[in-house]
Amino acid sequence: MTCLRPRPPAADVASHPMSSVRLTAVAAATLAAACALAAPPRAGAATCGEGTYAYAGMGSRAIASGVAATIAPVAAPSVRDGHVDGWVGVGGPGLGPHGTDEWIQVGLTSVPSAPASRIYYEIQRPGQKVQFRELRSVGVGEPHRFAVREVDGRASWWRVWLDGSPATAAVYLPGSHAKWRADAVGESWAGRTSGTCNAYAYAFHDVALAGPGASAWSPFLASEHFQDRNYQLVRRSSSSFLARSVITPARAAATTHP
Repeated sequence: MTCLRPRPPAADVASHPMSSVRLTAVAAATLAAACALAAPPRAGAATCGEGTYAYAGMGSRAIASGVAATIAPVAAPSVRDGHVDGWVGVGGPGLGPHGTDEWIQVGLTSVPSAPASRIYYEIQRPGQKVQFRELRSVGVGEPHRFAVREVDGRASWWRVWLDGSPATAAVYLPGSHAKWRADAVGESWAGRTSGTCNAYAYAFHDVALAGPGASAWSPFLASEHFQDRNYQLVRRSSSSFLARSVITPARAAATTHP
């Protein structure tokens, strides 16, 4: 059973052939129930079909004005096709004005042509092309603090933060104030071919949420948990987890490139 809803291809984003799927507030309860009933992942079930999206991570039940996490790649990703990401963000498909797509997210990404993890951010304004920008590469085990937060005193204006400093100017996302929940997830898109699943392992530490009007960060006190087939969410504490593929990146690379 597919636990998430994919977006159509974003062919204009050459380095990131399909924009990351966003989790919708409307689908959250259904998603949790569906994933809970799905069969547990098995080490041998490591084949992913064309166009498959899969997730492992957490989503807040509460409305958010910000989300943050320290994310590090635990192993070098293995990407056969499509992409893998580890990110935090808010918004989603159909969550903008009049059902438009609208979101903002930041994290790590890898694609087959450049498998090293790279810091990126992605902004979808209603009715516009996705803005996708890569900032730099990171090594295995290298942690960075990622955050998306609404600007204090400016409703519906958001900013991406990296390691405590602004990574973007303020971005206006109309109608977003006090409307969205937050996500912290590992993601894989299997691309346009079927075969060995993409493999990754992202460690998320100090995952935090800022509520509307809140001046301080707090842990996800109530959250949805996402674990699609072939991927796992391993909780380490109330604010830390590992999002990973069932097959290890090294094994996936050996299977893809004998």
